[in-house]
Amino acid sequence: ELAAGPGVTLLCGRYEGVDERVLEAHDVLEVSLGDYVLSGGETAALVLMDAIVRLLPEVMGNEDSPGEESFGENEFEGLLEYPLFTRPAEWQGRKVPEVLTSGHHEKIRLWRKAQAEEITKRRRPDLWARYTKN
Repeated sequence: ELAAGPGVTLLCGRYEGVDERVLEAHDVLEVSLGDYVLSGGETAALVLMDAIVRLLPEVMGNEDSPGEESFGENEFEGLLEYPLFTRPAEWQGRKVPEVLTSGHHEKIRLWRKAQAEEITKRRRPDLWARYTKN
């Protein structure tokens, strides 16, 4: 939504935050990045900017890329992304899973889904609970 809009002004609080009167006067939309406390809003602003800018047309090179990742609108929607592998096929004695080099697209898709489910279940039980509820 923010990426599709006309632009964003970020106000970065420091330590305790921003004066409430300023927030009220400008009808500020507050955005939370998670349940933790930072010393200032600068780091959070960088994270938010990266999350927004990467969705702008032509920023990532392939307009379909954002949909293929965690939280994208794809067949694995609601799951964290599956493990990624590049070249070489073997690195420091660790091999790319054989299924990924098989060329069998359906087996690859099923492997990726199973991996995404396992990773989500282990790392984000909250997302897993929401995923299995649907």
